[in-house]
Amino acid sequence: MIEEQGKVVAIDGDYAWINTMRESACQSCSASKGCGQKMLNSVSSGRSSQVKVSRTLDVNVGDRVLVGIAEEALLKASILAYLLPLLAMIVCAGAAEAIFSFPDPVVALIGVLGLALGLILVKTLSFRLSCNPSYHPQLLRKLG
Repeated sequence: MIEEQGKVVAIDGDYAWINTMRESACQSCSASKGCGQKMLNSVSSGRSSQVKVSRTLDVNVGDRVLVGIAEEALLKASILAYLLPLLAMIVCAGAAEAIFSFPDPVVALIGVLGLALGLILVKTLSFRLSCNPSYHPQLLRKLG
């Protein structure tokens, strides 16, 4: 389980909005120059983000909580988001080259179309996964 501490900032019926404070270890990490987390922190212009979670615990506004998501769900979502479009691009370009022997500019264009197809597949599949509760962050426990 990947865990993050946060603070309840709003209650919306059966859901709670959690403001998470990302702990930045970028200064001490050896991969700080090539890390995507450092880039995301700089783009978000801050170190906090809000997450909507099911209110499975009795929490109120101002409570500090621990939220988490299963590693398996994060891994599957990452594979879907990053690997599927690349595989679609490679397969389409490879098929254009091997089966049809198209010239290189046409192969490149077909590869880009394959990438677009992969991105459309990601959007479709991610919409279906958004209905699966195992892909949502969960309230793990209330902190002192």
